[in-house]
Amino acid sequence: MPIAAYIGAPFPSSCMTPAAPAPAPSKRRVFASRLFSTLLLWAVIATAVQWKSHWVLVLLTGFFGVAGAFEYYRLLRLDDQARGFNLLGLCICLGYWVTMTWWVMREKSAPPMWLDLAALTASVHGAFLLCYRHQLEGIVTLQRIFHTVFGVVYTVIFFGFIVRLMYFKPDGSGMTGLFLVLFLIVVTKFSDMGAYAVGVVFGKHKMIPHISPAKSWEGLVGAFLGSFLAAVGMIWLAGERVAPVTWIHGVILAPLLCATAVSGDLAESVLKRCVSIKDSGHKFPGIGGILDLTDSLLFTAPVFYFYLEAVTA
Repeated sequence: MPIAAYIGAPFPSSCMTPAAPAPAPSKRRVFASRLFSTLLLWAVIATAVQWKSHWVLVLLTGFFGVAGAFEYYRLLRLDDQARGFNLLGLCICLGYWVTMTWWVMREKSAPPMWLDLAALTASVHGAFLLCYRHQLEGIVTLQRIFHTVFGVVYTVIFFGFIVRLMYFKPDGSGMTGLFLVLFLIVVTKFSDMGAYAVGVVFGKHKMIPHISPAKSWEGLVGAFLGSFLAAVGMIWLAGERVAPVTWIHGVILAPLLCATAVSGDLAESVLKRCVSIKDSGHKFPGIGGILDLTDSLLFTAPVFYFYLEAVTA
């Protein structure tokens, strides 16, 4: 967009000549940046698990949850009339994580499901209350309501299941759900890395080019291989610490979490393509923003949690 469009003043045509686009970084540089960001995050997570520091993981999860909500609602900033809806969604997200952190610190357990239902109820009621202030604009008003409610579900309720996994039915032996969280992250992220590595080297057949041109069917095979190797490796190394996950569950969970992770990755691609951006942010070199990092976890966390609930019922 010309500079004049931002400040409302005319400029000579010579000043409005667009600059030449910067050359795209090489695949080697992108891979190095992605590897550095990934290793740094893994170091923080591994340290928290090793020290059995629930509060570190809760705060880290809360940070990603709030930052992800900011990124999501920032995607809708071009609609000036939606500012009130975006602010409502952000306030609910912030209130959710403040309540979640307070509950965990005080009760040493995950909060009951009423917190998720309260966030959902507040978003629905609040979005309709905001509609009463102005003249209705047809489908645009419905879209603002949807964006508000969906943002709370997508960035808050889904991601909150990671905290619930930390306290998944702890028993008297002192075992906690920290290794369940680690299992989830390892399987999900190895699926992402397997898809990226195999796709870059062997990818030739586009999978869904109208949503994500870079993804290939060869990369999908790499995703399943990565998740399977990660599940086997985690069960072999952690053993009883990932209970109730056994070898049989690992064989089931590897493809299940992989398919869900791929779906979550594609879901964020849909969001970005609808608002015509490449990355949700630039917090992590080689990866992008918070949502670019957590998109697959947003989908796998609730699926993993409900799977565990089903097999232990």
